[in-house]
Amino acid sequence: MIARGASGPFGTNPILFLFIILAILNVGSLSDLFDFAVREPVKFWSMIAAIVLGITFHEFMHAYSAHRLGDDTARLMGRLTLNPLAHFDLLGSLFLLLLRFGYGKPVPVNEARLAGGRRGGSVVSFAGPMTNLVLATVCALPLRFGGAALNEVYATLLIWMVSINVSLFIFNLLPIPPLDGSRVLYGFLPPRQADWWRSYEHYGPFILLGALFILPMMRVDVFTPLVRVPTAFLTRVLLGL
Repeated sequence: MIARGASGPFGTNPILFLFIILAILNVGSLSDLFDFAVREPVKFWSMIAAIVLGITFHEFMHAYSAHRLGDDTARLMGRLTLNPLAHFDLLGSLFLLLLRFGYGKPVPVNEARLAGGRRGGSVVSFAGPMTNLVLATVCALPLRFGGAALNEVYATLLIWMVSINVSLFIFNLLPIPPLDGSRVLYGFLPPRQADWWRSYEHYGPFILLGALFILPMMRVDVFTPLVRVPTAFLTRVLLGL
């Protein structure tokens, strides 16, 4: 998910710029998505449910872990809840639909109030992706040990839950601001390197933009080895394939 309190060269929502480019370059993907919804409604709505649940639990655990470590900012802003509407971000969800990686509405965290300071911030950031891995593991168990006896709709939902949550786990641990992985790493850097890393955050949206769109135009694919391959491998491990 997007790191806590992210901002950048495009204002309070730098991802808006990325989404505009995404929409322009992926008109065909949007059309395919609508066709998928019409042709395979069970699979489509199972995917939507998996996205909603994955993002909701991810952001809730950011808020919960911050609360446990002494910062009530998220709780006071109504984010310590499993109500999906509190965590829903339209752009992040569309990213997830189109690219299989996305984010929810960032949970506000005041690092100065956290027990452990920067280390506490790392715990808060790691809590979201780790929750996605736990969800994927739990949902994989019925598929692995009782797949043949499962109702088709239930099995479809579980498959999407495993796939989406593994994707969220892998993608969000990349050390690229403003993803969670960058904040996990930030908390364990020595002070001088941490200061440099904090200044590097402002360039994170540009790096994501380049990795998502510019490098593929140059026939350089960084997301397959960094995200798609480990996602496929971990999914197979969880499902016992």
